[in-house]
Amino acid sequence: MKKIVKLFILPLVLVLTYSCVSDDDSRFQANPESGWIEFPSATTTTSVNSSLETISIPVNFTAPINTSNVSVSYTIQDVLGNASDAITASGTVNIAPNTNTATIDLSVVPGADVALVSSDITFDIVLQSASRGIGIGLSDGSATTVHTVNLVCDLTLDLGGMNSVTTNYGYHDFLPSFNPHTEVTEIVDNGDGTFFIQDFSGGLYNGGPYSAAYNTGPTSFDVNFSNSCNKIQWEGQSDPWGACIPLDGGVNEVDIATGVVTISWFCEGYGENGVSVYTPL
Repeated sequence: MKKIVKLFILPLVLVLTYSCVSDDDSRFQANPESGWIEFPSATTTTSVNSSLETISIPVNFTAPINTSNVSVSYTIQDVLGNASDAITASGTVNIAPNTNTATIDLSVVPGADVALVSSDITFDIVLQSASRGIGIGLSDGSATTVHTVNLVCDLTLDLGGMNSVTTNYGYHDFLPSFNPHTEVTEIVDNGDGTFFIQDFSGGLYNGGPYSAAYNTGPTSFDVNFSNSCNKIQWEGQSDPWGACIPLDGGVNEVDIATGVVTISWFCEGYGENGVSVYTPL
């Protein structure tokens, strides 16, 4: 009786096993090496610094077996900034026999962290074609064939310390005198990612002609600003007559090679504006 039960169970197991494989892998029945190429993820965000040499993005061949090399071609398409400022790429990647994955290795251009000071860089890696007639993605769009890479700067300088600041004024009430003006001032590190300058006007409001004419002083145009990836930003700052904002189209950044800070400011009340260049002492 026990032998009869065992013989009955064995065919049942075989039937159940075959049925599961058949349902799951029906799309590979004609050719188990057909499959398709896709990215396992849609996005990568990487901080670029002076020690980073390679950015690696996985790409998969989805198929039950792979007995020969698969050559996959791709293109790089700019989304924000110029990818060529940060990476180099061959345009092809090989998925070796008996494997189902490879990595697209993007070589980081030496000094790419410097290029990212003026603008972060975003680009798409777009799969184009594969050898052996293997398809890219699926017809229903469910497979990822575009991978977006976001490169962000990872190099922000500490600006705290004494500086010689020279300001060239675009407008104030006493032009052409008091232009340009140079003095020594301190950029104070607030310790929370922000910095403080007592007189953002470069001396016009504190010790310059506005002091006597309009009774301005050390706190008439003091500003807290942030340094994000060597880009100078601020908001909610003012002089006695209105808001003071970054000058439209002006330079507000740090030169990471020299530490020189350039700040372009504009006061909305009466139009005072200038470009102040802070050189560390």
